[in-house]
Amino acid sequence: MPGYAEQGARALLVGPGTMMYNDLPMEVSKPIGHSRTLPIVVEQIVPSRVCFTCDVCCRFPERDSPLRPYFTREEIQAAIARGISPEAFPDHRGSKVAVVPHGEGYRCPAFQPETGQCGLYEDRPLDCRLYPIAVMWDRTRTDVVMGWDSKCPFIRDNRESAESRAYVERIAAFLESQEIVQVFIANLQLIGSFQDDVIVLRRLDRLTRSLHSACRPPAR
Repeated sequence: MPGYAEQGARALLVGPGTMMYNDLPMEVSKPIGHSRTLPIVVEQIVPSRVCFTCDVCCRFPERDSPLRPYFTREEIQAAIARGISPEAFPDHRGSKVAVVPHGEGYRCPAFQPETGQCGLYEDRPLDCRLYPIAVMWDRTRTDVVMGWDSKCPFIRDNRESAESRAYVERIAAFLESQEIVQVFIANLQLIGSFQDDVIVLRRLDRLTRSLHSACRPPAR
């Protein structure tokens, strides 16, 4: 398996060529980033062995948790095609998923508690692919920032490693790419509210400027 730097360069490739998809090389004949052709590919840093032993992701303490994943229109279509009930999505143009009861709390309907796996893994939404990176507003709701979610046990133990620092640089470049900025502008709920337990890493300048420009009222 390639190291983080090599894997990241391939995973973030947009356009024709060879890229890493779920740790396997594949040829891409069309630009990625449009869910109608391929899911948006995001390099993963947390090993599967850690995910399978974690009780954080995909489970929520309350039904209306703001941390529920957001699905774009295309991601909703893909989820329904894979067997998720259409009723799990209040707005088929894009919405946070409706969670289902699980123990004393709730879980994503795609999460399989028997195996600890995601039933949508190959088609999981961008919101999930980015984790444990969180994209959110700052405290003043002025700037968009990215940060580590400290609830992730892997990040608690590895966030200062050289691999993690290099990963942050690559994901920041990915989030500031024109294609991904447009995805966020079209799906504003992908940007979460400020969370105290997210370790802020940096301001996303291009995304912030683009959002302010898109939301600015027209001049009279």
